[in-house]
Amino acid sequence: MFAMPIISFGLGCWQVRRLKWKNDLIAKCENNLAAPVIEELPPTLDPNVINEFEYRRFKCKGKFDYDQEMFLGPRIKDGVLGYLVVTPFIRSNGGEPILIERGWIHKDKVIPSTRSSGYLSHLAMPQGEIEIEALFRCMPERSNLQFEHEPGAKLFNVIDVPAMAQQSGSLPIYCQMIYDLSDHLDYKAKETLEAQGADPSIFGKLFFTKSKDDSKEKSFYIQDESDDSLFYQEFEFIKQGVPIAAKPTMKFSNNHLQYLITWFGVSIASAGLLLYSTYKRKQFSSAERIIDAKRKDMKKLL
Repeated sequence: MFAMPIISFGLGCWQVRRLKWKNDLIAKCENNLAAPVIEELPPTLDPNVINEFEYRRFKCKGKFDYDQEMFLGPRIKDGVLGYLVVTPFIRSNGGEPILIERGWIHKDKVIPSTRSSGYLSHLAMPQGEIEIEALFRCMPERSNLQFEHEPGAKLFNVIDVPAMAQQSGSLPIYCQMIYDLSDHLDYKAKETLEAQGADPSIFGKLFFTKSKDDSKEKSFYIQDESDDSLFYQEFEFIKQGVPIAAKPTMKFSNNHLQYLITWFGVSIASAGLLLYSTYKRKQFSSAERIIDAKRKDMKKLL
């Protein structure tokens, strides 16, 4: 009973420090999320300082390495079973690849051939050099109570950044792409335009090109990016195997205020119970002393 008030008070003080730490962390991540997008990453990245840039958005040019594609899960989305797709991204500036969580896909779209065809194949598995927008994340380390990943397997049950990086030959830097349902013309128009013999660097205009034999004149139209028809619904992404990325929102739980109130409450209650029991014990001990004194007096009279 003496230990309970002291231990619970110490736990309450510890939760006060944890509350301050969590509030500072949330404030830092909110500032990073609201900060301007980093337009280009340097070739050399230090994984030890990424925690200072958590939730910081950035843009990067390069291409996905689908041969090293990994799956995290299973994960449930709106009652549907699926997996998170994690793919190494080979940067164009020569830096080492980084891990990109592209988003959630249906379990039936795990096999690449189910995503490589269809009218959204350029979003499901974009080919060649593209520019992506993502944000840095600092994922928790794998606990000793969780299953260790089997080397070489593409399926990960839990996020294990060091194991993912080692298996894919990437830096231990985990990033998440940002939720986006728009159609990226630069993912597909380059191949389409080059196939038709036009300049792939120009979009949103009507082009006229000639065929190889110069006997016919072709025309084609690339829609402007402001057109609402370039935005899709989630069910289209699910059917076509396009990963649905995470929304850029804070995912921290902050229950430390409730915990500190609970522990301080337990400390006060146990301290009150200790004082009450001590008071009662003194009362009983006083009565026992009086009875013992009377017994002694009676023995003397006898």
